[in-house]
Amino acid sequence: MLFKLAMRNMRRSVRDYAIYFVTLLVAVMVFYAFNSISDQQVLIQIEESGRMNVIELMNMMMGIFSVAIALVLGFLVIYSNQLLIRRRYREFGMYELLGMTAGQISRIILYETVLVGIVSLVLGLGLGVLASQLLSFGTAALFGVSMPDYRFEFSLSAFAMTLVCFAAIYVVVSLFNVVSIRRHKLVKLLAPQTSNQKVPVRNPWACFALFLVSIAILAAAYYELHVNGLVYLFDEHFVAATVLMLVGTLLFFFSLAGFLVAVITRARGFYLRGLRPFTMRQIASKVNTSFASMWVVCVLLFFAITTFSTGMGLADMFSSDIEEANPFDASIVSTASSPEYRKSDDPDPRATEAVLQQLDGWSEGVDASGRLDIYAVGSVTYGALVDATGQQVDDAVTNFCEYPINMVGLRQLNDCLELQGKPPVYVEPGEYLLTNNMSAVQALADSVVEQDVPLVLESADGSGEHVLEPQGKVLGVQLYDFSMPSNSMTFVVSDEVLRSVVGDEVPMQSVVNARYAPDSNAEELLWGLVDASDGVYPLVPNVISNVLSREEMVGQANGLRGLITYLALYIGLVFLIATAAVLAIQMVALTIDSLGRYKTLSQIGCDRRMLSGALFAQVLIYFLLPLGLAACHSGCAVSILSENLVSALGKDILPSVLMAAALVVAIYGIYMLVTFFTSRGVIRAEEVAC
Repeated sequence: MLFKLAMRNMRRSVRDYAIYFVTLLVAVMVFYAFNSISDQQVLIQIEESGRMNVIELMNMMMGIFSVAIALVLGFLVIYSNQLLIRRRYREFGMYELLGMTAGQISRIILYETVLVGIVSLVLGLGLGVLASQLLSFGTAALFGVSMPDYRFEFSLSAFAMTLVCFAAIYVVVSLFNVVSIRRHKLVKLLAPQTSNQKVPVRNPWACFALFLVSIAILAAAYYELHVNGLVYLFDEHFVAATVLMLVGTLLFFFSLAGFLVAVITRARGFYLRGLRPFTMRQIASKVNTSFASMWVVCVLLFFAITTFSTGMGLADMFSSDIEEANPFDASIVSTASSPEYRKSDDPDPRATEAVLQQLDGWSEGVDASGRLDIYAVGSVTYGALVDATGQQVDDAVTNFCEYPINMVGLRQLNDCLELQGKPPVYVEPGEYLLTNNMSAVQALADSVVEQDVPLVLESADGSGEHVLEPQGKVLGVQLYDFSMPSNSMTFVVSDEVLRSVVGDEVPMQSVVNARYAPDSNAEELLWGLVDASDGVYPLVPNVISNVLSREEMVGQANGLRGLITYLALYIGLVFLIATAAVLAIQMVALTIDSLGRYKTLSQIGCDRRMLSGALFAQVLIYFLLPLGLAACHSGCAVSILSENLVSALGKDILPSVLMAAALVVAIYGIYMLVTFFTSRGVIRAEEVAC
């Protein structure tokens, strides 16, 4: 009988369960879909063909963030369920009045919780499986691979994780429900609407002063964040900005309603129209009693919007120029010891080329190669060029000014260009050619050439100096494979001038760039240089600093892009859903508490349109208050990050910001409409003319 009663209650309370059920469905779907990414066929193919362990990294990061997200979802489900219990206090009181024991009522609630859990899990997992298939195609597009042999995939590990996670959540929900019913007396259950919550009355002038203080604190937080630049995390400025933002946001919501009502009530022409007095009092009452939860919602919204906006932009930043950054099949980089620590018996990095050419299979696997020696000329620094041109550099590359300029010889550069399939360049003994492909210092490079800044270089033997004039262009070229364009203002001079300037000096770096022969196994040959046990290069100890290949760099960039994209979507979606659901639940709870007021308004002549308008205004304002402040916080953080990091690398974060804004508006709009219609349904269920 109790099970049949639970089934009847479920059918009768479909409208009451709307927000709760939709939230559960979306939560299960998102949780399964993103935890199934590592089992996708396309990701397995990518890992088998690349050098990056994408699946291991995905599993690790998704596992870490899934724990935190499971806690957020658990709180959300428990919080949502409490609304349903509160909504049905009178019903449970009637059961007890008719002779049911608290244990029998608890069993009814348990049956209902299990039924909701099973239905939401089944439908949510079904939607999650479909969403994971769409993610497979998204993964293929993200990594730039085709899926000619697509097959349907079901992730058993993601299924088990989702099942265990939500089963644990439902167990906790059931315990909360049992405790909630057992601790309430019969009179409380039968007449919950008569127990009004005491709303604290705050002095409007004190609230106004606190509001001004909160604005000042938030302005100080923005300033500290601007000083930090979001380049170095967790320094004193970043910590100060975080603390100030949290304190300022809390004071903002604590003080808002107190003085806002006082201000609006004095604007008689605006205030005394329609049901605005009722609407404003309703909103002020809810903000006064829920300022702590609105603070949490605002902070989570800020985190979600910022994660969405910057995550997608950073993912594109790390991978969009990957082809330009890897013009060779492979680059073997050898680095000399610092001059102050260099010993007489230290190996010369230029010896790497001869060692490589003696490897078994090198001549068969490598079609062509060339060495590029990069020298650090200490007599001139990049800071001297900044002073000569008056051109400032971005804060993200301020340390760049302290370094000596990098210089290469003409012959080796032309060998490098030939390997890239580019035409050679010519440099006379009395001139230099400036090369660069880093956006952060492109303006400085252009200014050096446009202002004809001479380069004064001293001969190594002290016999004189060379005064070189610039060629009338900056050549954009990558000198060796890397994860991003990395040629930061390298000067090219004739071989005669280079020998005169550097003398017997050992180059700072010596790079051997290689082009593979068709259908060769040179990639495996190069990876054989690395001792996987301790990450050293035994063929040329203490010299080879890195073995880079186009395949590895592209795989790492795509893997990083996929990881950042998925984490941004995962975290952002869950936090957006959680915050929107919390606001929706609070608004429905406010409507339930105010049923008597709506009935009174209806009895004194307010028609359905007026009540619906007042309800919609409450829902709209209640949703927009935390969203507006979170948008201000996110706008500050995103603009600073864009200015100091993303724009410095020549990227535009605007498309990511617009995408994040569209997603926020879509999710918030859906929850706001569901909240409005659910609240209106609650009023109509009480036979109020709305």
